Formats: sequence, C-alpha cells, structure tokens
Amino acid sequence: MTLQKSSGQEETKRTYAQAYINACHAVKLDTEAKYTEARDAYKSVIKNFSKLLIDDNNGMDRNELIGKLNEYKHRVEQLGRYMNATKPSSLYINENSPYQQRRESFDSEIIRTEQDDYNDKAKFSFDQGELNEYKGNMEHALEYYSDAAELYLKAFKGYENDSADKLEARDNFTRALDKAESLKKPSLLLPPSPRTRSSSNASDHHRPSLSSLHNRSSSISSISHCPTDDILTQKLSASEIEVLKHTSNVNDKTFLPWIDETDLKEQFSYPASKYLDPEGSLRLSDKQLEKFGGWKRPADIMQHPQLICLISSTSIIQDIVTDCSFVASLCVAAAYERKFKKQLITSCIYPQNKHGQPCYNPNGKYVIKLVYNGIARKVVVDDLLPVSREGTLMCTFSTNKGELWASIIEKAYMKLMGGYDFPGSNSGIDLHCLTGWIPEHIFISDKSFVADNVWDRILDGIKYGDVLVTIATGDMTEEEATEQGLVPTHAYAVIDIKQFRSKRLLQVKNPWSHKRWRGPYSHLDTQVWTDELKSFLNFDPCVAEKKDDGIFWIDFESVCEKFTSIHLNWNPELFTHRWVLHSVWPEHVGPKKDVFSLHYNPQFSLTVNVPDKKPAAVWLLLSKHITVTEENTDYITLHVYDNTSGERVFYPGTPFKEGTYVNSPHILVRFNAPPGISDYTIVVSQHEKEHSLYFSLRAYSLAPFKLNEVPIRHSTEQKIHGQWTEQTAGGNASNATYLNNPQWKLTIPPASAPVGLLLMLEAPKDFAVHLMLVEGGKRAYSVSLRDILSESGPYRHGFCYCELPNIKPGEYTVVASTFEPELLGKFILTIASSMKLQVESIPSEGAGMFKKVLHGEWIIGYSAMGCPSFGNYGKNPRYLLEIRELTTVKVRLQSINNTDSVPSMNVTIYEKHPTELFGKEVATSGPYTNVIQGVATGDVVLSQNEMGYIIVLATHDKDIAAEYTAIIYSDRPVNVKNDK
Repeated sequence: MTLQKSSGQEETKRTYAQAYINACHAVKLDTEAKYTEARDAYKSVIKNFSKLLIDDNNGMDRNELIGKLNEYKHRVEQLGRYMNATKPSSLYINENSPYQQRRESFDSEIIRTEQDDYNDKAKFSFDQGELNEYKGNMEHALEYYSDAAELYLKAFKGYENDSADKLEARDNFTRALDKAESLKKPSLLLPPSPRTRSSSNASDHHRPSLSSLHNRSSSISSISHCPTDDILTQKLSASEIEVLKHTSNVNDKTFLPWIDETDLKEQFSYPASKYLDPEGSLRLSDKQLEKFGGWKRPADIMQHPQLICLISSTSIIQDIVTDCSFVASLCVAAAYERKFKKQLITSCIYPQNKHGQPCYNPNGKYVIKLVYNGIARKVVVDDLLPVSREGTLMCTFSTNKGELWASIIEKAYMKLMGGYDFPGSNSGIDLHCLTGWIPEHIFISDKSFVADNVWDRILDGIKYGDVLVTIATGDMTEEEATEQGLVPTHAYAVIDIKQFRSKRLLQVKNPWSHKRWRGPYSHLDTQVWTDELKSFLNFDPCVAEKKDDGIFWIDFESVCEKFTSIHLNWNPELFTHRWVLHSVWPEHVGPKKDVFSLHYNPQFSLTVNVPDKKPAAVWLLLSKHITVTEENTDYITLHVYDNTSGERVFYPGTPFKEGTYVNSPHILVRFNAPPGISDYTIVVSQHEKEHSLYFSLRAYSLAPFKLNEVPIRHSTEQKIHGQWTEQTAGGNASNATYLNNPQWKLTIPPASAPVGLLLMLEAPKDFAVHLMLVEGGKRAYSVSLRDILSESGPYRHGFCYCELPNIKPGEYTVVASTFEPELLGKFILTIASSMKLQVESIPSEGAGMFKKVLHGEWIIGYSAMGCPSFGNYGKNPRYLLEIRELTTVKVRLQSINNTDSVPSMNVTIYEKHPTELFGKEVATSGPYTNVIQGVATGDVVLSQNEMGYIIVLATHDKDIAAEYTAIIYSDRPVNVKNDK
C-alpha cells in the first residue's frame, strides 16, 4: 500500500497500528488452535479495517484495504464451518506426524519460558533485519523487522499490565515497526494474513529435489568453478552442471550447491513456532539407541544456550558417535582459529551477524556450508539433539557451558553422511569437507616416506598457518594399546607443533578427551622434562598427571613408529592460481581395466607457464563424488604424462608422475614445473571400473596455467568383433602366412573432405598385436615401408592403435596381426572418425576357389637353374596345368624353411607349345622378388586347350638350393602334374 502524506496521517497510523496488533493476536490464537477466540479476534480486525475504509482521505490504497479485509472475512467464515467439526484441531495438526509427540513433550517447557522465548526470537529477527539492511537486502530486512514486531507484540501481550517488561516489549515493537515502515518507503507494514506464519513444519518446507537444481541452473552456471578457493571465475559448462546435479543426491537427500546470491538470504525467523527439519530426524547409531531418551532443543537442556562461547580445541568432546576423525578435525580447526585469530570452521555456520560471526538462533534453524562432491553445498538442520534417558547429550559437545557450535556442525555433517551411525572416514576427508583445504594423505610405511622432509614441510606450514595436521593409528593389540596409551585405528588432532633444539614435538588431542600417550615426552616420562623444556612448551607434567583431558606431547620419532598415517590439509590460498573441472567417467565407456589402453580414460591437458627461473609447484587433486555412505571399494589415482603437447595418451607406459591406487575419495599429486612452458596430460585411472565415476579435478599452482578436458576426438565409432583362426592367424610380416591375417577395406567417400581416422585393436593381454594401414582397398600380401600410411609401431600386448589427423577420400586396407603366428583368439577392431565410414572384410586369398598345394625344391645342378639369362630356364621346376573349361587361375610361390635368406623368385604361366619349350606367356608374378610371403600371379582367365599350360617356378640366381610351396587357386576344377 502507498500511504500519502496528509494532515490526518497520524490518526490513520494509530488506527492501523491497532489493526496490526489485533491481526497478529488473531493469527496467534489461530495457530494455537484456539478457534473460538481467534474468530472473535478476526472480527475485531474487520472492524478496524471497516473504520479505515470509511475515511476516504486516509491516504491508503483502497483496493489493498478491501483485499486484506476480505482475507479476514473469509477466515472467519472458515472457522465458523470448522468449529462444529468433531476434531477441529485435526485441520491443522497431523496427529500421525512423528513430530507431534516431540512437540507435545516440549509444550510445558515452552509455556514456562514463553516470554523469554519471544524476546530471544524477536531480538534475533531484529539483528538479522539490521544485517540484511546493512547488506542492502531490503526485502529480507523488511521480513525480519516484521517478524521482530510480531514477536515483540506476543511478548507484550503476555506480560502483566504496566510491568517494565511489558513497556520494554511495547517500545521494541514500535522500534521494529518503525524500521519496517521506513523500508516500505513510506507505506505501512501490512498485517499478517491468516495463518501465513503459523507453522514451520514439513507442510510448509518442501524437501529440496533435483528439480530444484533445474530451477537453479542459471545461477549455478555462474558460480566460480570452486566457490571456496578459486580466484578465477568462469561459468560452468552444461556437462559440469549435470555432474553437480547428479551428485547433489546424497544418501537419499538432496544437497543443493551453495549460491551466495540466494543462500545468504536464507529465512531463519519463524515467529509462530520453531523450525523442524521436514526431512525428519537423523538415523541413530546402535549405541545411541541403547540409551536414547529423546530429541531435545538446546533451550530445553541449557539455561542460556549460545552458539559460540569460546572457540577452543580443548573444550570439544567426542561422545558415543563413531566419528573420531571428524571430532579431531573440529579440534584442529578450532586450535587454528584460536591461534591465528582467523575464521575457519566457524565461517561455515549460518545465521551470522553483521560482523560475520555465527550466532545462536532461538528459532532452531541452522545452515552449514560444506564442501562436498566438488562444490560447496547447503546443509539445513534443526537444533534438536539426541539426549540419553539420563538427560545427557549423545553427540559431540563442548565443555563450555551452553556452547552449541560443535554439536550443530556435527549434526549437519552426519546428515550429509546419512545419520549418526556413520562408519567413519579420515580427518583429511572431513577437514576438506569443513574447510575446503587441500587434503594430503601420507602413509608412514610407504617406501617414499622421508621423515625429515615431512617434518620440515609440516613445521614450515604450521608456522604460517597454512596447514592443519591430524594423525591416525592402525591396528594394534589390546595389550599394545594399553601399554602405549593409544587407541587402535583412531584419529588424533595435532593442536600444536614445536621444535626445541633437536627435539621435534607435537601436542596432540584424543577426541575422547581422555586416554593419553604413555611413551616418550608423555606426562609419565620423568627423563626428558627439564625446566627449560617445560617453560618452552608451557607444560607441567605434574599438573597434567592429575587431569586426563586427552591432551599430550609426543615426539615425531614416536609418531613415525606408532602411528600409520599423517593427514595434512593445506590452505588453498598458498597458490596464486587455482581451477577446477567436474566430469564423469561412464561405466559403459572403455574396458573394465585400463592396463593396456588409456584411450577411454578421462584425460586433461595442463599447460603451465613458469615465468621465473625457478620451478613452480603444481598440485593436482582428484576428488571422487560419493552419493552413498558405504565402504569405498573404488581404487583410483592420477597419472601425469609430460611432453605430450597436451594430447590424449593411449598407452600406459611410464608416466612422469605415477599415482598410487588407493580407496580414498581424494588423490593428491604434487610436482614442480620447470621454467618456461610445459605441457602435460593428466589421466584419471581406476584399478577396476565397476560403475560410473563422478569426480572433480582441481589444479593449484604458483604459475599461470590452463586446464582443459581432452575430448575423445572422434564422434563416430564402429566396432568389429573378429578372431584369429587356424586359417587367419598369420603372425607378423616376417612370416610367410602374414598375408592371411584379417584385413578390411576402408572407404572414405569421394565427396567428403579429409577426415581424421583412429584405428584401435583390443586383444587378449598375452597377445602382442599390430595394426597397419595401406592404400588400395585390396588384400595386402606383404609389407613395404613406402606403402604404409600409418601403423601402430612395435607389437604391444593387449592393445595398439594408429591415427591419422587427416586422410583423403579413397580406398584403404587395414591389417590386424599378432606377433606370433597360429595364435587363436578374439579381438575387437575399432574404427573411429568424425563420420561413419564404409568398412568391409577383404576375403582371404583364394576364398571360394579350389586349392592345390604343390611342394618341391630347387636342387643344385638339377633344377636350380635360375632366370632365363643363365640359358637353362626350362629345367626349373615345371607343372602342367590342364583346363577343361573357362577357368580363373592364380598361382602363389613361396620359399619355405629359408626365412633368413629368401631367394628372389618368380612364377610364370605359359601356353604349352607342341614343338617349342614354351608357348605364349599368359601370366607372371612380375620382377623377381625375395619377400617372405612369396610371389603370385594376378587372377588370369584361361580357356580350355588341348595342350594345357605350363607353370614355371624359378629363382633369379642359379644354384640356389631351397624348398618351395606352390599354391594353385582356381574357380573350376583343374588337373596339375609334373611336366618333367
């Protein structure tokens, strides 16, 4: 409504204020199911509005007044109909709701502290109004000021007449109303519609769904690639958005990506009730269920709840939830904030005040920003906490009286993980989720572990506040654990690190807040604690012995001996250049194992430009997206190949940086890029792919770089399933049978422009295989280097490929061979290009024809007479070929058992002459040739004649002793016999 300034404005304002108070009171009664009183209160509101309508000069929008008046009249009519129902309250309360009993159990306590609760909530709403007004979110500021006015009014109604509290509530109501009016510029604050703020239960807050992500797509696409740590900003690609959408569904709940534009304007005020998570309570662990007494809000178990009292690692205690790594993470993050006076863990908690500090919300709603599945995500929780039958908290808590932050953050993390029955993880994973800091997992038993180097890195990082450190034990016997004061397979927080001369010491906290190390530098070690050392560490073992708080000192040598892992989380702001890409490796793409071929693996090109003379650090972090909390059986890693020009890598070979396969969701690879421009190809690898892998790849560097996904270049693939048989397993080109190998005619259409071509051959792992491409489209009988357009190089086990960036239109021949002949097995030939190509199998030599095989030898002085130049050509081995009808004939001549020195040979067919040695030449293999596959005539059509035809088998030089095989193919039966 627009209020026009006039001399009667003050009277109108008083009338309107009374209407507002009556309306708020009516809505309150309606919410409390006091329908008779509510109906009467609404009638009073109607009278107020009727009075305003009588005054034509009230300066208010008449249509809006009439609309609001009709709302209240409609509600009065509804209540009149419903008041005669058997259970009028059932219209608004779901008696089957799992939250009903919970709400009723709090009623007496809520009534007992009702006015204090109204004041707390009103003050919170007023502060949030100021925060939003300060940030320029005027619409939200108006909502909060309106909530504050409504709540102060409730408090005003509940206090005794003329009490100081009542007067203060009235003043606060006026202050909130004035704030709201000033933001309306200059319109009056609209009174609430019937029951518009009557509930915050599941019926009013719908569960987020993946469809919500579609509505957010335009906003998501404008997010910085890494909202927690990236400097550069670029819109996400459509495929990246789809990856983030898919992995927003975690443990059957949807966790939307965090978007400042909308999530910093989250509604945290609920005047009529307290927030209740519409997705229900979290699943409890077995130990919690044994002692479970109910869910309680902080105000029900604490006199003065507050979100943060004093951030301290020493005050945090792990209860019976099996999340020691998470609690250790909270401890180390709290120690960081305390030491460096910088927000780290507390920056992820909302609501916050105008100073950016998280604040207690008496309405019971909190939003936690957690980094998960590639991006910061929004986790909404209520403040109901699990309590035992004895009334004690059964979750992580703080020993600081009334402090809640650790319990609330844990609840948000447990909601993300599927419930309090969390199986556990490690602190590197947990800290990355809480802070976005880069996780590095160091296995102490690894052969590459160098204690001195690790210590120096940790000490340097701790000095400048750039690293968070946690450590973990492995399996140990009960006796060992008791003797050493350690817990098996347990995470510990490192809250301080000191070096005193040659002594390297860590201050460590057990998340249980009891049970301490009993070895060197513990409170029991009487040999090492000099006055100087105690002063340096500010530690007195005598005092420590009296109170077991789980905090102890331990030397680094003992850590390396008794612990199994060191988890480091590094500040991403150490790096001046950062970027991230989100991708998926579909289950159906590529073989189950990538032992022989990396072609189908996700690959990324990295170009680093180091302008200085010193190398620049480059870190790569692969993060698997997890949608179900369960044992991680996926062993993944990153391999980095250098000198690749950023192109796709096919053969595993020996990487520049070879990753280790581990079943952790985070894999970190570190290296230094040399001065100048360096190109790398990064390959994501799985030990054995069982399902689709969704992941994010982050790069961090001290030098400028470009990170891009290397696409699979060819859009069209044709797969040919074949096999090497007894007839086609010809072996490599040094075998006479090479010509029998499977071959295909590949046709590039004449009208097409040159296209790229990729040929890949997959075979059994113990088969060394090879591909060759030559021109012609006809069967290749031998290998000539000048004829080869492309080949796969040396024979490789299991997989080989060859590629041409451009191949012109024409006909080509593809040959697939094994190194050893007579290897029988199946294979897959993949032909990939930008368009579908015509591929057809080339029939084997003599396919469909009759075959006669002749064996003989050239004998020195008898039949090894050489070519015609030596004068005795006719004495070479000769065969008479008798033809009965028109017949197509082809003859192949091969030398056998003489692979080291194959003689130059020739085979020629002559007509038989009645008187001369030979008649007319009708076919020949051409020049004398010494290829191992032998020589052959072309197909020649011979007609029937009485004399027949003579086949002459000759070597170029005379006196060459060798055995031979002659194969005669014919499409009609023929008769062959020795002509001598």
